Order: sequence, then structure tokens, then C-alpha cells
Amino acid sequence: MEMIRDSIIKCLNEVLDEDELVAELNSIIDDEGNRACQVIFHVLTHLDLQPEEAMDTWHRIITHREGMSSKMERSVNLRTAICDYFCSVNHSLKNPKVVEIHVFEKTFKTSRYDSLTGLFNRLSFDEELSREISRARRYDTDLSLLFFDLDDFKKVNDIYGHPVGDMVLKKVANTIMSGKRTEDIAARYGGEELVLILPKTGKNNALIVGERIRGEVENMRLEHEGEKITLTISGGLASYPVNATDASELIKCADNALYRAKGSGKNNIALYSIDRRRFLRIDFVQNIEIRKLGFNDTGIIDVMAKNISVGGLLFEHNVKFDLGTRIQLNVPIDEEKPLLIVGTVIRVETISNKMYDIGISISLLDMDKNIKKRIVRWLNFKKKVSEIER
Repeated sequence: MEMIRDSIIKCLNEVLDEDELVAELNSIIDDEGNRACQVIFHVLTHLDLQPEEAMDTWHRIITHREGMSSKMERSVNLRTAICDYFCSVNHSLKNPKVVEIHVFEKTFKTSRYDSLTGLFNRLSFDEELSREISRARRYDTDLSLLFFDLDDFKKVNDIYGHPVGDMVLKKVANTIMSGKRTEDIAARYGGEELVLILPKTGKNNALIVGERIRGEVENMRLEHEGEKITLTISGGLASYPVNATDASELIKCADNALYRAKGSGKNNIALYSIDRRRFLRIDFVQNIEIRKLGFNDTGIIDVMAKNISVGGLLFEHNVKFDLGTRIQLNVPIDEEKPLLIVGTVIRVETISNKMYDIGISISLLDMDKNIKKRIVRWLNFKKKVSEIER
């Protein structure tokens, strides 16, 4: 969204011919869609229109400008047409104030952005999270929240001084900005706590984004006066509507998950605890066959499974899988023909120099009902057998 905003402001500042300006803005709209119209009106009027409403309003204003130009027998300034439309036709503006964009943008950025990191500040984060949850509720989509906290950041300030601490914090903020997707919203929550809102994103894909950022921070090359600064980051992940249905509760869930990540040795991303163990999980120690899906299909691989649930499976292997890898599993859970299930790698942990624990998440939405019934039936049977043996 910020890239769109920068393009629009550049266009408004540099294109002097009004017809050419409209053409350039239409070009941006063609590339970016409804969101570009939303940003145009936010820049010029500070009105917060929904994307679809913004697109419709843009077409109405273009028609309104053409009508004004025809009656006045001269080209009417786009900004004049917008002001007249919202004051006289739409009535969204009552008493608009005229101000140069560069003056407004300076004030806007001061009030919306953290001066050190360049990320959104706490106030903007609260507004954006409430807005995105409302949008997720309206369109029945997922949303995830990642809470990051720099590990042992106080030591950096104590050893190297606060100016170096500020430098480190800016470097991490830049890493988050480069590691996030265009639609994600990054903010400084306070101190060394940074947050990331991931619209239209479930916990699996959010975990992949979080792990990518965590790994990039861990691999950062930071030095001060020739001395290497070692830095890691921990994160807590919670999702709407699985863990919470409003902003304050979602923040609490993500914060609780962050405390778990810290308590688990730091330098990791933890899921909100209730979400982590939603399903009955039992030991499942036996060989299974898997296959990586995609361009790097390496054929069938034999691995050792460790436990299983309706929502996932854990196995160990001597090759480290990338997060997000799609896996086909051939799971022999009973005497019927083995189950063919597709899952996603969401967890990779080193258990020795040459062995890794690989966690696979299986989406219930992608799973055939009969397969789900067979797994649930088999898990419940194994649970009863285990209880009898005790």
C-alpha cells in the first residue's frame, strides 16, 4: 500500500497537465486495482473509502470533471472536481481545508509512523488492526498477527550503547519490511516489540512468513567497531477467527504465544497454545512414504513418523525441508488401503547434527470427509487402547 501511495504522490507532484494526470492515475489503477482508488482519495481528501466504493466514486468523479469542463469550456483541475463532487454531490466533505500535499504528508507521516524505524506507530497499528479485522469479518477471510521481540536486546544497549541499539532496531525493521508481503502491515508496538498484520492469511502461511523473517534476522551481519553483534528474534502467532474474534483478544493471544517462544529458548516462532493442540495427537512410530510436490519432485522417500493427529503429522528425516513445501503422505493407519494425504511443512527443528523433526500441517478443508472420518476413528481407537493398557 505504501508503494502505491508513493507512486500516486509522485504523480500528483510531477504531472502538470490535468488530462495527462488523469491518464497516469488511471494507469496506476489498471496496475493496482481498487486499492489505488482508495489511496487516491485518502491522499487528496483523507476519506477512508472501501476499495469497491472508491473505484465507483473515481468513475463518477471523472464523469463529473468532464461535465464541469464542458460547461466551463476549459479543462477543470482534477482536485477541483474532487472537492466539488464531495462537497456538492456526495456531501462527504462539509468544510474542506486547502493545504499543499507535501505539508500534509509531513504531518501525516509524523502522526502515523515511528520516527526511528519508519514502521507504523502504535496508534496506526491499532487503527489498521481494527480495520483489517472488520474487513476479515465482512468478507469471511482469515487474518493473522505476528508479535516479534528482539532477544536480549537490553544487552545490546548495555554493551554497545543506545545509538547502536537504535541502529540494530532499524536494521531489524528493514528486514521485516523486506521480508513481508505487499499487503502485510508492519508496525512498532513499543520498545523492541515489532508487529506484523497479515490479511487474508491463515496460521500456516503466516508461520512461513514469520520463520522467514526470523531466519533473516538470525543471519544478519551486524558489527560495531569490528566486533560482531549476534542477534535473534522471537515471535508469537495468533489468527482470526480461530484464536480470537476482536483486536484486543487477538493481541493477547499473540503476546501469550510470544512469551511461550521466549520460554522455549528464544529464536523461534510459537503458535498460540490452544491452537497448537486443537486435535488429539498420539504416538505413531513407523515408516511412511512421502513425496515432495512441485518442480523439485524427488520421488518417493521413506521417513520415520513420530506422531499423528487429524491436523498434522510429525516425522524425522536426515534432509532439512523448506517451510511451505507441499508434501504427499502415504499413511498406513489401518488395514484398509493407505491414506494419500497432502500437507504443508510448517515446522523444521534440528534434533541432531544429521536429523530433523519435520512437522506437516494437514488442512481439514482440503481433506475428503471419508478420510477425516477414518483418521478420527483410528485415533479414537488408539486412544482407547492406550487408556486400557495403562
